[in-house]
Amino acid sequence: MDVVIRYERTVLQPETWRKIPPDWGSVFGRRAPLGVEVGFGNGEFLARVAAERPDWNFVGFDVTLTCVENATRRMERAGVENVRLAMLDGRFGLRELFAEDSVGVAFVNFPCPWPKARHTKRRLFQPEFVCTLAAVLVPDGEVRLLTDVQWYAQEAREALESDGLFTVAGPRPVGDGVPATRYERKWRLEGRDIWELIAWRKARAAVWRIAEGGMPHATVNRDISWSEVEQLTGWKERWPGGAFVIREVFRGGDGQSALLRVFSTDAEFQQQYFLLLARTHYGMLVKLDGATLPFRTPAVRRSVAQVATLLYKGGS
Repeated sequence: MDVVIRYERTVLQPETWRKIPPDWGSVFGRRAPLGVEVGFGNGEFLARVAAERPDWNFVGFDVTLTCVENATRRMERAGVENVRLAMLDGRFGLRELFAEDSVGVAFVNFPCPWPKARHTKRRLFQPEFVCTLAAVLVPDGEVRLLTDVQWYAQEAREALESDGLFTVAGPRPVGDGVPATRYERKWRLEGRDIWELIAWRKARAAVWRIAEGGMPHATVNRDISWSEVEQLTGWKERWPGGAFVIREVFRGGDGQSALLRVFSTDAEFQQQYFLLLARTHYGMLVKLDGATLPFRTPAVRRSVAQVATLLYKGGS
């Protein structure tokens, strides 16, 4: 039971929040400076820095359930109470979940350098990420990068300096000491140099946030046949900056409802979720199914509205 309670307290589900960005003081139950790690892996670094800075609150982002589970257990063993984790792309989480001038330090430890030229756009330090950092960091807030790839550190420096948003020091080689992560331990055993880059926010940038609170829904005020619902399978829509597609339609056993499996994308942020169609006294209700709540982005809201529109037009 303690493990379950710990998981529920430590692991966030921001897609269910009605207010975004949230009040982080309420999330943690105290007011404190905020630190963020983008890509916490097994949580080794985050547990250590949280123990070293008990007067700070820390939020970590990673994209796999295994990382979240391993890191949660590590926080439990370390006895740290000032860490929260989210299974979410850190680029999206940092931009959407933090207000301007709210983060004191952002850590990035050994991100994948994506060395092939065709994968350049997958590298973390793109202009959009730099703008996000410059928006959410406090004045003189820090970005701290560790990597075993010198050219990657130099490329990150150029990105951070490009618009005059940051003052940058490094990259410089890091001397021997306690490894920050298991990757650093591995690379040092292989004889690789470790490079550190530190940047301080000099100017604030503007960002466009897309996540919203509230639950989009719509009601279609007419009788709708099952065959009309089935015809939604494969429907897709694309527009500049977004798209969605209805992959499958599942009929409910009660004959009064259906689930639509939907994939959507806002720029590069992708989500999978279900829309619920339920018969009511007023017609057909279209809303997000509570079992797979996505972030309420423009593409998600548009999928709800468009499904209702398609069903309504089917009767004209």
